[in-house]
Order: sequence, then structure tokens, then C-alpha cells
Amino acid sequence: MADPKPLVVNLEPGKHAICCCGQTANAPFCDGSHGGTEFRPEIVDVKDVAMNIAWCTCKTSGNSPRCDGSHRKFWDNPEKPPMQPEKD
Repeated sequence: MADPKPLVVNLEPGKHAICCCGQTANAPFCDGSHGGTEFRPEIVDVKDVAMNIAWCTCKTSGNSPRCDGSHRKFWDNPEKPPMQPEKD
């Protein structure tokens, strides 16, 4: 896991390419690092007003690349090291 909490970004109206490969140097935005892979950015079209969007950085979201709160299952406190995922 990369980080225990989502990256909240305010997006202005317009189209934005969001990284889905995890290799960008400009997170959460795509910088083309996915070239040669099966990954493609998610295009987010923000209409009339700016909005805050929480992007997953823990790599456990079921709604990737958006945060769905899954990080709460694995991180008891963002200031402490991560807990290990429970085995099913």
C-alpha cells in the first residue's frame, strides 16, 4: 500500500486525465507513463463547478481510482505503520 489516506484534489471544470497505472510522477494526473501497458487514464469531465474528488492511494479501493474507504480496513491510524490485511 502506498498511503493510508486518499489524495483529495479540487478539479476545476474541464476534462482531466487521472492516472490508473500508478507510475505517474504527477499524481493523481496522468503523465503518459502507462505507455506500452494495458493501462489507460480515467478521463474525468467536471461540468459547471469545481469539485473535490478523493483518489485512492492505498491500492485497495473497489472503485479505483476513486477512494471508497477501503483503506480503513488496513490502517488503524495514519501515523502508525499499516496493519496487515486479514486473511480470509
